[in-house]
Amino acid sequence: MFSKIFYFISLIVTTTATVHNELGYTSAFDEDLYESVIDNQKCEEILEYMTRNFSVALQFIDASGKIPNGILMGNFVDLGNYHQCLDIRYLIDELNIEGKYCMIRVPLNLNLGIALPSLSNMDYGSILDRKTIDNLDSIRRMKIQTDLLVNGKPLTASRAADSDLALTLGVCIPKVCTSKQVFNVLNSINLTFNERYCRLPNDKPFSVADYIATAVFSAILFVTVISTSYTLYQTFVLNKDDSEIKKIYSCFSIYTNSKRFLNVKNPPGTIECIDGIRAISMLLVIIGHTYFYTTFLYLTNVIFVLTWIRSFTSVWINASMLCVDSFFTLSGILCVYTVVGKINRCQFIKNLHLFYLNRLLQMFPLLAAVILLQASFIHRVADGPAWTMVGSMTEQCRMRWWAALLHVQNYLRPFAPCLGQSWYLSVDIQLYIISPIVIVWLFGSKAVAWCSLSAAVIISLTFSTTYSFLYNFNASIFIQNPLNEADYLTVYYVNTLTRASPFFIGMVFGYVLHQFKGQKLHLSKGIVAAGWFLSFAVMAFCIFSIYPVLQPDHDDQIFDNFLNAYMRGIWAMALGWLIFACNHGYGGPVNWFLSHKMWKIPARLSYAMYLIHIAVIMIANGTMTTTYYFENGNTIYRGVSDIMFTFMAAFVLCIFIDAPCSTLLKLLLEKGNQLKRQKKTKLDVMKLKNK
Repeated sequence: MFSKIFYFISLIVTTTATVHNELGYTSAFDEDLYESVIDNQKCEEILEYMTRNFSVALQFIDASGKIPNGILMGNFVDLGNYHQCLDIRYLIDELNIEGKYCMIRVPLNLNLGIALPSLSNMDYGSILDRKTIDNLDSIRRMKIQTDLLVNGKPLTASRAADSDLALTLGVCIPKVCTSKQVFNVLNSINLTFNERYCRLPNDKPFSVADYIATAVFSAILFVTVISTSYTLYQTFVLNKDDSEIKKIYSCFSIYTNSKRFLNVKNPPGTIECIDGIRAISMLLVIIGHTYFYTTFLYLTNVIFVLTWIRSFTSVWINASMLCVDSFFTLSGILCVYTVVGKINRCQFIKNLHLFYLNRLLQMFPLLAAVILLQASFIHRVADGPAWTMVGSMTEQCRMRWWAALLHVQNYLRPFAPCLGQSWYLSVDIQLYIISPIVIVWLFGSKAVAWCSLSAAVIISLTFSTTYSFLYNFNASIFIQNPLNEADYLTVYYVNTLTRASPFFIGMVFGYVLHQFKGQKLHLSKGIVAAGWFLSFAVMAFCIFSIYPVLQPDHDDQIFDNFLNAYMRGIWAMALGWLIFACNHGYGGPVNWFLSHKMWKIPARLSYAMYLIHIAVIMIANGTMTTTYYFENGNTIYRGVSDIMFTFMAAFVLCIFIDAPCSTLLKLLLEKGNQLKRQKKTKLDVMKLKNK
């Protein structure tokens, strides 16, 4: 039955992807609208009118960007006033004058045609010192790399500091004009510029994704209202217990799902400290991504950002990327701990399809919902001069949503993913798929089990070592050699082979936890103290070792290769000891803190938070109407805000989508087991009759 369900879902995904790519409108902005409004004759009439009526021209001038302040600090951007521009509307006689917002890039190595020193052959060393230019060039490379990861193309590479020192200006022009027409009128200045994009009111066309999202979420809302009404009537009017209410009718109930979700009691045998690790890791991921995406906004103090990234105070943000390896470790632990000991080898092999389907079907509803939201409603919740970043993410999900659902986009065009953060899910699922090769040997003798686990860890470390020493990457994603910065993402960062070691080390600790499950361990104080000392020392090394790598004078490729090859693995070992010690009564205050009830709800929301948090961050970034002054305190404040909004959005997603689908999956499993038992009973009866 489950194989048919899996085949059906795969068929729908691949077929719909083909149809949608052939027929669907994937562009986030209406390019046809931009072309259709251009009217050269009307433009000339409007421009002539504006030369005679300065009050109208002043509206456009006032809404346009000027030469920005703080150029020596790396501020090459003035966004103008986006909303003021699009609100300009004048109807004078037969002239309909409306505003259009355009972003242009003005290179500074041009001849303005006026009595100023020629900039075309200027030595920029006479204006900016070598250090400043080097800093700007480093940030330019970082922006290109980030845009490749987020957008699939360097859409925002020139926002701050290109090698030719270009200004990025938001200009307001009449809707029927092109930027070139408007600046040709200013014939006293021979201005050279490149138009990046233009925006108009209501320039977000409806697509197939919008109609599908409206239908799907309307249906979910309708069923939720009916289910909630049924549950409230049964509970408060008829005074029935939960056991008397039919689960199939109450599975979409907000009351039932909230009550169950907010219950902080864990079933027996649960590793309590994992909740704290998962929740804290998720919070650090959100804070880290807030910093990461904030530093690639239109910034006022670009030079300071590079200085801060290299400073000691940024170490904890740079090290937040290790949280992903914590997730891989937890996944490996639970992959073994929840299977081995509960069934035998034959049962595991026989039910291998259930092993896969249970994981895939648990992840599918929320992933599909967030992809659909990103492809539709998220694009419409707000707007701003930097909304093209959100638009680019929307386009990627409209084109490649199927790759995200099939968990292959870390290899299939990783520079243009749908939900950039979902590369982790792709790697995690791929590791989960190959994990039975190891798990199948864990049901027999301990010697065979340890041989298989050791082989898996050694092979994974061999891959990471080979890639690291072959390609000679820098150990930080922020500072990469421009010759191989693209390869770092595809070959190393999102590559399953190079990220596998924490997962398999997690499997080792999962097997150890299984071996000592329910047993009272008696470890000497010396062993416990040594274990905690080594664990904290290793974690401190992984966190702080990134600091020397970020320094401008760093030139130790062997150290970089060592970190890339082994840092994630030794982090997983330290985390594994922490979990083992906490689970067996040697955690002390660490176990008390990580097992506290306050982490239960964030831990349950962690998957939904991971999926939706980038959208929350990008909505905040896309609506910014001025350049951002980067400062540690302000960015932490933004990070806490992002956490709270992400928490609320994740809670809604879990109550409306994840909890109902989990209940339906459980009922489906129970129904399948019931049918198997009935079939077995009939066969036994037939055998007795034949005798």
